[in-house]
Amino acid sequence: METVFTDYLKKIGAYLPSHHLKKVEQRPESFPVEASVIIPVRNRKETIAEAVRSALSQETDFPFNVIVVDNHSTDGTTAILSDLSRQYSRLKHIVPERTDLGIGGCWNEALRHESCGRYAVQLDSDDLYISGCTLQKMVDMLRQGNYAMVIGSYTLVDSRLKEIPPGLIDHREWTDENGHNNALRINGLGAPRAFNTSLMQKIGFHNVSYGEDYAAALRICRQYRIGRIYESLYLCRRWSGSTDAALSIEEANRNDAFKDKIRTAEILARQKMNLTVA
Repeated sequence: METVFTDYLKKIGAYLPSHHLKKVEQRPESFPVEASVIIPVRNRKETIAEAVRSALSQETDFPFNVIVVDNHSTDGTTAILSDLSRQYSRLKHIVPERTDLGIGGCWNEALRHESCGRYAVQLDSDDLYISGCTLQKMVDMLRQGNYAMVIGSYTLVDSRLKEIPPGLIDHREWTDENGHNNALRINGLGAPRAFNTSLMQKIGFHNVSYGEDYAAALRICRQYRIGRIYESLYLCRRWSGSTDAALSIEEANRNDAFKDKIRTAEILARQKMNLTVA
């Protein structure tokens, strides 16, 4: 399937050779910390404290903080976060002024916040890092490869953190040579995700709550190199409160249509880039 799809991209002028992909220049910019764990949340009182403690328990050789963007929760999540922020100075609890933000919009709020670090690392509000070394591994790869983005691998678990099929999701269809093209064929690139903050402040996320991560990854790998870690770094819960739990056919179709829209826009951008180069 990858071979057929790659051939199609070449025929329509949207194929990008890997040799043009850039590394991110390391600039002597000042940041309050080296890394920030970003957690957007709305109404996750059952899981938010565990997620925050998972982030705060990371062991690193650099200073980091945890930025939780509380998107006007109404179920008690805000009170839990307020209590935790009094206990932990590294936890930054943000409630945006805007009330129209999706997950992507919450990410933009965190990236622009004065507390945001040189690197921004994702953690969903109902998930956990698999160990205290996850943040260090993600940042090490960002630094060593001068990548714009690093994506790890995750293990699917139930609400009690017991592994469920298919278990490890490592997206080994990615290759350094063709991953940036093949990304247009698949439906996602994996988790956890870590970004160069300066670059993402310029690119930004779509203000939506589905596909914002996929759109960002496609935009990044149009020009920049993405690093991959194939060991499990992250426990991804599948439970009744998950955003993607028990989607109706209409909701699933709407999500798929949005990703197709993202792909179409990205193909057009790549065709334009190739015409400019030519």
